Amino acid sequence: MKFADGLEVRHPDIEKKILERIEEKSKELNLPADAIKEVYEKLIEMAVDEQQKFTSKLTDRPKAGKCAIYGGTGGIGRLMCELLLAYGYDPVIVRSSGKVYSYPKMETAELNAEEIKFAFVSVPMRITGQMIEKAASDLPGKKIYEVCSMKDHLKQSISNVEKRGSEVISLHPMFGPNIRALENRPVIFCGLPDQFKEDPIWMAFKEEGANLLTISFESHDKMMSYILQLTHAVNLIYFTVLSNSSIDSKKMELAASPICARQMTNAKAVAQQDPELYFEIQKLSDHLGSLYGEIGTAQAELVEALASDSSMKFKELMKKGKKYFEGG
Repeated sequence: MKFADGLEVRHPDIEKKILERIEEKSKELNLPADAIKEVYEKLIEMAVDEQQKFTSKLTDRPKAGKCAIYGGTGGIGRLMCELLLAYGYDPVIVRSSGKVYSYPKMETAELNAEEIKFAFVSVPMRITGQMIEKAASDLPGKKIYEVCSMKDHLKQSISNVEKRGSEVISLHPMFGPNIRALENRPVIFCGLPDQFKEDPIWMAFKEEGANLLTISFESHDKMMSYILQLTHAVNLIYFTVLSNSSIDSKKMELAASPICARQMTNAKAVAQQDPELYFEIQKLSDHLGSLYGEIGTAQAELVEALASDSSMKFKELMKKGKKYFEGG
């Protein structure tokens, strides 16, 4: 990120403030301030050494050409700009207004189709289809990548541009926009593994140690209906029930069992997310109706089990869940 922003690795003023804060905290806790300060000085030295090695690696990397990032100022767009810059590309950012900027200096630039190797679309889901078609129009015949969390609503736009000779690659980074350490982070590509052996985006994520998976485009949204829609819905229902109760959240946190504390942490994380994005994830799928039908069925099974005088049906539900997580 420092390299992308043209910043120096070392920031003496920030280092000084950190060490002063560490020294004050050590004294406050009646700990040996000099010894602890020495530990932090060593940590800073090691961090700077690692960053300088990485910066040298980036500086010496052969140039791979230019690419266009449609959007580019949101979290995932910014991450892709950094990733592709590190992989040797010179990204240009194309805003929805049509204005073009070089990255990372954000100076006004031009979109030269002959120079661009591929386009990457990272904009709000509701306009992704429109931007895919714009990218195909701006850069005829160039490969276009998109990163929508749900993909069924893109079928018509993808079909339109593929008829005009553009290839669209659908992928899905399974993490939030603030993530920067990509090692072991799952990234889903829609297609077959052999299709991506020489793919630049696949290779860039692979070099960073991401966990790369492939599934078919047709199965993506069904899987996401459970991974995203269901998980979000459970947390939305959970914090809505709590919000409608008369119990203070702080008291809940103080009294929470370990399982309740974990659930509250998850629900709190969902409550702090972008409402527009989470609304789109719930709405932009052909599987929404069946998913909420399944939630209703599961609730009915639980109610039925609890209505019985015997615990047998309840035990069966618990047994079924245990078997599922054991791989049954």
